[in-house]
Amino acid sequence: MEKICLDTEVAIDFLRGEKAAVEKLRYYADREEICITTLALIQLLSAIRKQEIASSLINSVTILDLDKKSASIAARLIKESKEQGYNHKNMDSFLNAAICISNNAFLFTKERKKYEGIKGLKLV
Repeated sequence: MEKICLDTEVAIDFLRGEKAAVEKLRYYADREEICITTLALIQLLSAIRKQEIASSLINSVTILDLDKKSASIAARLIKESKEQGYNHKNMDSFLNAAICISNNAFLFTKERKKYEGIKGLKLV
């Protein structure tokens, strides 16, 4: 079973009932383990007005934490990105990518460009 990690935008789309996000997430939920990073969780909780709406999603997914291993991977990714001239990414992208890499999870995102050039990251 693979891990599919939602980024903030996909989680919000799902909670809003956007058809494409709901259908794809239902497909993955039947076959894979659905996850969210602690960073995406913070962003989701701060973006949603009614916390009870997010609670059902949060309680049904695995939370992937930013730990020492993820932090080390993030630092390496930032250094590599600077060396390759990719200075357009923000810290959120590196942290989410590092957490996914550390946990061998695929990142489910609509914003693939944010993660362009990050070695080792698997995208859905």
